[in-house]
Amino acid sequence: MTANLLSCPPPRAGTVGEVTEPEPSPPEHRPERPPMRIGHAEREESAQVLAEHFSHGRIDGAEYEERVTLVWAARTTVDLGPVFADLPGPHPAVLLRPENSPATPPTGGAMTPYGPPAGLAGYPGPVGPPAWGGHTGAPTYGAAGLPAPGYSSGLPAYGHPQPFDPAPYGREPGTGAPYSDKSKVTAGVLQLFLGGAGIGRFYTGHTAIAVAQLIVTLVTFGLGAVWGFVDGIVILASRSTDDRGRPLRP
Repeated sequence: MTANLLSCPPPRAGTVGEVTEPEPSPPEHRPERPPMRIGHAEREESAQVLAEHFSHGRIDGAEYEERVTLVWAARTTVDLGPVFADLPGPHPAVLLRPENSPATPPTGGAMTPYGPPAGLAGYPGPVGPPAWGGHTGAPTYGAAGLPAPGYSSGLPAYGHPQPFDPAPYGREPGTGAPYSDKSKVTAGVLQLFLGGAGIGRFYTGHTAIAVAQLIVTLVTFGLGAVWGFVDGIVILASRSTDDRGRPLRP
């Protein structure tokens, strides 16, 4: 009996007696969707959201300028996401879209074609010959039972609405950012001559900086006006933006 036990072959891997254990199936691999491209409208909305965070004190002026530069340099949502990763809501609408969820077909029974409107006489139904003078297909205007072409109920025929232009003052070469309605020359000149009161920064919408310049000028008995003068030179000599992150128009 001992010889019979030694001569028995060892059990195969994955088997217990005569029952074969199922092999674990590999994890299902779902292909990832590529990042979505963004345009000028999404960049402008993102700059406005950053301006709102700046007005609430969540980011300072240096962070605001840095993040706005990243926004206008972004090409996809992957580039735009890290700018708002550490900020609470609101976020740009392009980052809130469920792009990673797969599209699901509508549930329910089989779709049925739309039938003719109730009460419309002479419409060619799905069965039977057409009733439009021997012509097949959809009915045309002027046929019996259909209104004549044109506006009904006495409504005026308004013209086509004009498309909204997000950049009425043009766009900055290179970045494509829309120009602000504020003038760079006006802001710089106001800061050169009235920078002690922060007039140029009030003009561009940077109220916090303007109030700080005014307080420093009052506390230092006018010596703080040097800050506003230097700020005016910086506005004229560099790329300056308004409170919404748009570059000042030349």
